[in-house]
Amino acid sequence: MAPSDVKTIVILGAGPAALPIVRQTMVNTVLKRDNLKIVLVSPTTDFHWPIAMPRVVVPDQLADPKVFIPLAPTFANYPASKFEFVEGKAVSLDPASNNVGVELNAGGRREINYHTLIIATGARARDGMPWKALGTSEETKNKMHSLQEQVKKAKTIVVVGGGLTGAETAGELGFEYSQHGKKEVIFIHTDDLPLADPVITSVRQATKKELEKLKVKLMPNTTVTNVTVQGNDTILEVRTGGTTKTITAQAYLPTTGVIPNTEFAPQDLLDGQGFIKQTTRLQVQGHKNIFVLGDAGSLEGSKLAAAEAQSTWMVNNLPLYIDGKDLPEYQPSTKPIFGITLGRSRATGQMGSMKLFSIMIWFMKGRYLGTDYAHFWAAGKRTMSTTFEK
Repeated sequence: MAPSDVKTIVILGAGPAALPIVRQTMVNTVLKRDNLKIVLVSPTTDFHWPIAMPRVVVPDQLADPKVFIPLAPTFANYPASKFEFVEGKAVSLDPASNNVGVELNAGGRREINYHTLIIATGARARDGMPWKALGTSEETKNKMHSLQEQVKKAKTIVVVGGGLTGAETAGELGFEYSQHGKKEVIFIHTDDLPLADPVITSVRQATKKELEKLKVKLMPNTTVTNVTVQGNDTILEVRTGGTTKTITAQAYLPTTGVIPNTEFAPQDLLDGQGFIKQTTRLQVQGHKNIFVLGDAGSLEGSKLAAAEAQSTWMVNNLPLYIDGKDLPEYQPSTKPIFGITLGRSRATGQMGSMKLFSIMIWFMKGRYLGTDYAHFWAAGKRTMSTTFEK
């Protein structure tokens, strides 16, 4: 078969949304047909497991191999004629010519032509924090190790940002340190209570109560107005109401949201916040041969559950698209479901409008934070709720 007859499926990203598609499309479709090939593009050579990051910042709790899982062993099983892993990041996209420009980790640039493009480049945490992958695997590991060292040496640790990552990180640090009087842990958030809509009040109150039991010092209705580094100290200027004060910390952990990794995409494909505009068939608006999944897309918020659901939809429906058949609509979830771990023994959570029992969330999430199955996700064999291969 001539190279021009091969339909190349290019997948950008090697995170939770992408890897099940790579594996399941390879074994169920690509390897069974002569005219298909997958090219995976990512600057990371490891699967980064974001759920466990709040515990990883506590030194000696989780070893690197639990949360940075090498991809090479899985990819080694695929023939070179059917699969290629390009280490680099997308820096341009031309939908008119079906080309992606890639800046290679090793230096230089490469143009890759696609028949079908799947964008799963995810998002990165603000302030260069390793809650999500930062770039190459080494960049993320180095940043995490630096934070662990800061936490280890610190007398005062400040966590900023009242979302799930902030609350869980404060809980892990409180469990390890402040409840035993070993270190001061301060949690700064901008509302009366931690977390925000759609989290119900009883879950927010439970989060506050559990953190207080761990002797975490909560600073509600407070914003950080300036951050200055002086040697090993970080000086934070904070404002509560009309009062401004300074806090000196040796470890500063901001958890203030994400930035989509979509700078390579043309401006007309992006919404006002930089997310790629999706249809309800997860296609990029105006381009039926380009799909977008997970944190890079505009359809749902930056949640692992959304990335998982969209990835599973893609696994099931990509073969229909390849065969030229009509695609069903993807149905975004309208029911909030999440668990919040607060240290290694307590938790809270929500399903719809119902508060979940602490023991349930601890058993399902808090014991291992998904590290008991992350390696299967990295291999593309399962997700949180779907097992593709046993």
